[in-house]
Amino acid sequence: MTDLAVLGQDPRFGGGALAQMEAFLAGARELGRRPELVYAPHPTLAGDRVTLDRVEALRQRRWASRLAPRLEHAQSVWVVTTMATHGLAAPRSRRRYGCWLGTSLDDEWAARARGLDPLRRLAQRLNAPALRPLERRVIREAVCVYATSPSSRAAVARAGGIPEGGIGILPLPVDVEQLRPEPDEPWLERLQAPVIAFVGRADDPRKNLPLLIEAFDLIRARAPEVRLRLIGRPPARVSAGVEVLGEVGSLWEPLRSASLLVLPSWQEGFGIVVAEALACGVPVLSTPCGGPEELLRASGGGRVLSGFDPEELAASALELLRDAASLATMRRSGRDYVVREHSPERLRELLRPALEEVDGHA
Repeated sequence: MTDLAVLGQDPRFGGGALAQMEAFLAGARELGRRPELVYAPHPTLAGDRVTLDRVEALRQRRWASRLAPRLEHAQSVWVVTTMATHGLAAPRSRRRYGCWLGTSLDDEWAARARGLDPLRRLAQRLNAPALRPLERRVIREAVCVYATSPSSRAAVARAGGIPEGGIGILPLPVDVEQLRPEPDEPWLERLQAPVIAFVGRADDPRKNLPLLIEAFDLIRARAPEVRLRLIGRPPARVSAGVEVLGEVGSLWEPLRSASLLVLPSWQEGFGIVVAEALACGVPVLSTPCGGPEELLRASGGGRVLSGFDPEELAASALELLRDAASLATMRRSGRDYVVREHSPERLRELLRPALEEVDGHA
C-alpha cells in the first residue's frame, strides 16, 4: 500500500508548479511519510503535437481513469497542483483527499491568453466550458483545501464556489540557508551601477517581459548606468544594457548581486521568485499580479505598482535605485519575513496537521 499518493503535474513543466510539488514532497518526507508522485504526462512535453482536435477536458478525463486505480489503495491522497483540473483522478478514485492549489483555471488562462496566437486562444475558449466543472468538482469534493497565498485562496474559492474562509494557506517555502544576502557594503556599493533582475521564461506570456523591456528603455534614457539581467529562457532579441544569462543551474549568485528584482507579471498565484529574492536580500518591484502583492506588503520588502504602465514602472524603479536607505530597510525586512514565514520548517509545522486531517478521513 502506498503511504501517500500525491497527484500532481508533469515535473518536466518546471516553474512554480514544480516548486510547489517538490516542497510538498520534501515536507512530507521530513514528517516521516513516503510520498509517491502520480501524474499524467503533459502532451507537448511528451513530444505530442497539440491541435484543436485534442480537447483538454477529454484528455484530463482519460488520464483520470488511468490514474485513479493507483490512488485506491493509498493510505492518504493529496492533489498538489497549480490548477485543480489536474487532480480529477482523486474524486474518481472514491478516496477522501486533500488539495493544495496555486490558482484557478480562469485566472491562469486569462493571464496567458494575451500572448497566445489566435489558434491557441480559440482552443482555450473551446476547452474552458468543459474544464470548469472538472475544476469545481475537484475542489468541492476535497476533505480540505489549501492555497499558496491570499490571492490564490480567492481564486480557488471562486472556482470551487466555496467560501474563502474554508480554505487554508500553506506557505511555499524557500531555501533560506542557501539563499543568503551579500554583505551590505559590496551590495550598496553596486548601486553606483545598479542591476535590475528578471527571472522567468521570456516566452511565457503570463510573465509579461515586454512591459519590463519597454520600461527599461525609459530607464536607460535617464540613467545609462543601469543594467537589466535576464535569468531564465531568453528572448530572441535584446537591446543595449541587457545581460542575458539564460537558464542557470543555481539562482543564488546572479540574483543576490542584483539591486532590484522586477516582476512584471500579469498574474501570479504566489510568485516564488519574489520570496527567493527577498531571502537573498534583494528588494522587489512588482505589478499588481496577485500573490506577490500580499507578500511584499506584509514583509515590507518591496513595492507594488498601481498598474501595468511602463512609465510608472520606470519611474518607480529609478526612485528606488536612487534611495539606498529605503533599499537597505527593504532588504532587511524582506529577508526577516521570509525566514520567519517561508522557511521549510514553517511549511512542515503547518503541513503536519493538514496531513493528519486527511488521514483521519481515509
